[in-house]
Amino acid sequence: MGYEDRDYMRPGGLGPHRPAFFEGAPITKQLIIANVVIFFIGALMTPSGVPLDYMTSLDIWGHFSITEGLYHFQIWRLFTFQFLHGDGGHLLGNMIGMVFFAPHVERWMGSRPFVFYYLLCGIAGALFYTILFFVPGMFDYKATVPLVGASAGLFGILAAFYKIAPNARILLFFCIPMKMKTFAIAYFAIQVITVIFGLDNAGGAAGHLGGALLGLSFIKYKPLRTWLINVSEIGAGSSSSPRVRQAKVVREIQQSPIELNKEVDRILEKISDHGIQSLNDKERQTLDKARKR
Repeated sequence: MGYEDRDYMRPGGLGPHRPAFFEGAPITKQLIIANVVIFFIGALMTPSGVPLDYMTSLDIWGHFSITEGLYHFQIWRLFTFQFLHGDGGHLLGNMIGMVFFAPHVERWMGSRPFVFYYLLCGIAGALFYTILFFVPGMFDYKATVPLVGASAGLFGILAAFYKIAPNARILLFFCIPMKMKTFAIAYFAIQVITVIFGLDNAGGAAGHLGGALLGLSFIKYKPLRTWLINVSEIGAGSSSSPRVRQAKVVREIQQSPIELNKEVDRILEKISDHGIQSLNDKERQTLDKARKR
């Protein structure tokens, strides 16, 4: 049993305080607001009575496509496409995912690394889509087909949540209970099948997989985590020296979620066998750190 399954290790499990959705997760809140505001700005730019697939000047300027993003080398589209959505349902689905999963990942990573992680996963989605576009027989798309949406970044968030809390229980469609690892594996498998067999929205599924693959790579490989945190520290304005900041970064990433999980389970077994008075200061700090996460 992982520590996230134990009632007394869940945030607010035994105490009077249970964190609100966005407590300790300001970037998540800002990203959701930005996506919603940009969507409504685009809606206001859409003339009445036009087809649903109409693209406003905002969409035309910001979407990603092989033609514009690659052939014309308009690299800003790797960022801007992540804040555009095809319709209200597309936006709603992504924002629901952001509300329920992103705050946990941001609190675990820290806000600065999180925003870099999220945007990089979005970029990876566009790049993975681009790579598969040139695989013969993979997509029956024109190079001008637009790619929009926060889904690639969201899949990076899902990948991170899957790694840090695989046994967390979620409600699919708000009513079907299942473990996060079951949900994640099934959802990722659907995306793979969609891409391989060229089903509806295969290009979007390729973007989802790109975001998830980069997300898993960041979580699994310590050098990538080190790089992510170092990049996020640039311009942070800390008063400490670079050497002190680097030492802090190294300490922060020494324990991956899996390693912390194992260490907490060992400590809890020690409590069971010898009582809480048997813990040393370091073990107490580790337990408190895990509880807060």
